[in-house]
Amino acid sequence: DDGQEYGPVDRDELRDWVRENRAGLGTEVRLDEPGAPWHPWQNYPELVALLAEVHVTSPVPGQPGLVIAPVGRRMIAFALDLVLISILVTPIFLTLGLGFLPDWFVQYVVATSQPPFTPPDLPLYAKVIANLISDFVLALYFTGFHAAHGKTPAKALLRLRVVDQSGRKPGPVKAFLRALALIFSMSLLFLPLAFVFFNPQRRTLHDFIAGTYVVEA
Repeated sequence: DDGQEYGPVDRDELRDWVRENRAGLGTEVRLDEPGAPWHPWQNYPELVALLAEVHVTSPVPGQPGLVIAPVGRRMIAFALDLVLISILVTPIFLTLGLGFLPDWFVQYVVATSQPPFTPPDLPLYAKVIANLISDFVLALYFTGFHAAHGKTPAKALLRLRVVDQSGRKPGPVKAFLRALALIFSMSLLFLPLAFVFFNPQRRTLHDFIAGTYVVEA
């Protein structure tokens, strides 16, 4: 594409170039022989077969240029996102606690100053409301960032992004479905997240449900 000549290279390196989207149909190639003419990639049956092989074996089907993200960085990004979400939720809880549960809030503050810390019991209805608020903020956070940018602030920091089968950021519906499935996994003590260790694309349950992949940015 830049008008420069590269090579000669063997078939293994050409395979890597296809995975990196550096070569493919339309690329001008020639045999490593004196006076060999340049021809489009598709004029060589063996290169067409190589292209098909790469597309079939790509971690993201049909998207050979994408690299699946490592589990370690995904876990760190997820933990950082939860910290950011907790920062967003805390002012809401403080406001509601002061406005609707002033007695409980005073007891909580007093308990923090008297070790060992034993927090007062929260009314059942308050626990339900707190869980609903947390889930709402979490769903809004992940849906908004993934639909708008394909990545949350933590994923951007760690050079990760979420894509659909076409290699693009997920749309609002897929992003919302992915967030709901993540909340479901969290309600089951994060156990469904173990799916990431049992498939070559390192997809979690919410990735399978939403049809998404987490890749290098």
